[in-house]
Amino acid sequence: MRIALIFLLIVLYRSELAYSQDGRFNDLQEALQMPDSVLILDLHRKKLNEWPSELFEFKNLIELDLSHNKIDSIPSNLSAFKHLEYLDLTDNKIDSLQSSIKDLTSLKTLRLGNNEIYHVSPEIAQLVNLEYIELWSNNIYYLPQEMADLRNLKELDLRSIQMNIRHQDAIRAIFEDSETKVKFSMSCNCD
Repeated sequence: MRIALIFLLIVLYRSELAYSQDGRFNDLQEALQMPDSVLILDLHRKKLNEWPSELFEFKNLIELDLSHNKIDSIPSNLSAFKHLEYLDLTDNKIDSLQSSIKDLTSLKTLRLGNNEIYHVSPEIAQLVNLEYIELWSNNIYYLPQEMADLRNLKELDLRSIQMNIRHQDAIRAIFEDSETKVKFSMSCNCD
């Protein structure tokens, strides 16, 4: 009887641990065992070379951290992530922010610093809930005019990008009718 009671307590304790995580996981295989419970998935520094296809199993995902990997592109269809509010792709190899970004309609924070991005799709303007974009240390010299439609955008971080004053002024002009704070590093004498 005593052994049965101890076994029951262990099972209940382990069960409680799974739920006390508040839906947070940092291991893909563990998360796949309870895909509907995954709210926050932290896969930073996992040596990923591409966006894991298994991520499409997590229909309730709110936060996703894929930073510090070697991912070189974003999938062409992101509509499965309709609840995603936070996406961190900092320090990867992404070179373009494609039109599929528009599918992340609940997104509030987008972190793409230290990639190789040279192009931002105009469809980013469809992210009406977006409040913060981090694009520091990329190869960006211009942003689409459509970004002026991001009325909830509070901050755009473009530091550590070699950009001349003409390019900086063009980006400032996009947000001149908004309260968006745009952060730049010192302008360079470059083209």
